[in-house]
Amino acid sequence: MDIVFKEDKNKTLEKNGAKNLGIIRRIALAILKFVQTYYKISLNLIRTNLAFDFENEIENVFKLLDVETLKQLKNT
Repeated sequence: MDIVFKEDKNKTLEKNGAKNLGIIRRIALAILKFVQTYYKISLNLIRTNLAFDFENEIENVFKLLDVETLKQLKNT
């Protein structure tokens, strides 16, 4: 988690806030790892691409997470 999200630099003071951020990071990491097989680049590069062109890249990520698309990819 620290390599991709730099979790050690987190300054959250509230215990619940830190736990909630950890849960969100784990969900985001799971999505990034899933999408990484289709992007074929590192997790940090995927995050960089999302940061530079969020609107277009997030659409691509959601298309990959679409159930119908997943079924089609699985069958090919």
